[in-house]
Amino acid sequence: MPTREPRKAGFEDFGNRQPDKISIRIFMAIAIPHALLCKNANTAQGFQSRGPGFHAAILILALSALLGCGVPGAPLPPSAEIPKVVGDLKAQRKGATVTLTWTTPTETSDGELIRKPGKMLVQRALRSGPGPDLQFQTISELPLKPTLSEGRGDQATARDTLTEALRSGGAEFAVYSILAQGRNGKSFGLPNRASVSLAPDLAPPHKVSANSVPAGIMISWDEFVPPENHLRLQTQYAYKVMRRLLGANEAVLVKQVDAANQGMSLVDTGIEWEKTYQYWITPVTLWQDGNHKGEIEGDDSPTVDVLAHDSFPPASPAGLQAVYSAMPQNSFIDLTWTANTEPDLAGYNVYRHSGNGPPVKINSELVKTPRFPDPNIQPGMKYFYSVTAVDLRGNESGKSEETSETVPKD
Repeated sequence: MPTREPRKAGFEDFGNRQPDKISIRIFMAIAIPHALLCKNANTAQGFQSRGPGFHAAILILALSALLGCGVPGAPLPPSAEIPKVVGDLKAQRKGATVTLTWTTPTETSDGELIRKPGKMLVQRALRSGPGPDLQFQTISELPLKPTLSEGRGDQATARDTLTEALRSGGAEFAVYSILAQGRNGKSFGLPNRASVSLAPDLAPPHKVSANSVPAGIMISWDEFVPPENHLRLQTQYAYKVMRRLLGANEAVLVKQVDAANQGMSLVDTGIEWEKTYQYWITPVTLWQDGNHKGEIEGDDSPTVDVLAHDSFPPASPAGLQAVYSAMPQNSFIDLTWTANTEPDLAGYNVYRHSGNGPPVKINSELVKTPRFPDPNIQPGMKYFYSVTAVDLRGNESGKSEETSETVPKD
């Protein structure tokens, strides 16, 4: 009688074993979500009537589905190609010129990068009073270039001249907006707006002078002439005195003065001697409309250059006294005086003469303190003394009032 060959450990006898119906149903429902295998609920019953080779093929198909086969998502609609709105528009007026700055949009309204060129329309409306209705007109146009990479857009700039609006009068504010349009001419939402006051600006001085004085640089300019104001806006006027070191880029505000109350000059004490500076005057209009207020810079005056040359000596020392002093080993005439207060003081010189002779300097180096002992004296002689002050640039003051002292005889 033939004997059956024993089964090898670890292998199933697919030819003699019926598939588990429940296991096949679960496997079908979870592991094989493919559309070809999920047509109806009776698919598992069909598995039961197939042989082991078919079962192995289905197993391979199931593993492929688990590893890389997924259900495709719904197709996305094409981009509308409408740029996002400009949200950071700023407007600044100087004289009759308005400078607009903003960030160029880089994305569309649906979050895609701008791939096709469009344009940015610079629009302006004139407003009088609180009325909300504005009639915008396009005054210039800039290209909106495709975005090459993600990130913040470039800074864009445009300028507008308000000469005609200021001359005609009536309007109190100029309102601006930047309308970003796609290639199809469509725009998205309302961009932010920026406005500037149309208050009359103060004309700049025509004559500006700058000269060195002992305390610094004196700047002088023309007499103030206020402009006519026919608007409801309240206005006041001021002058900004501006300074820049020759060759530098940045300017410094020396002081802003009230145009109506200030004399047309001031002294700039914040300079450094022996440097060249440029000065000019910028008029300012301070306007107010109820709770809203601001300022407008006018056109700059002509620029004047000046070398801050210090040719001004310190004041002559005062309070000089001379007292003979006898010491066991030595005797001298002790000189003292009141100290000078100039910030650029370098020291003092001491002069002496006797009889009708000319004064002679008796110190070899500048004296740093207001005291000097003179040991080179002779018994029975009368000496006359004076003192001068010297600044850091070598400017020497006039001599102080003389004082005298007589050396006793032995």
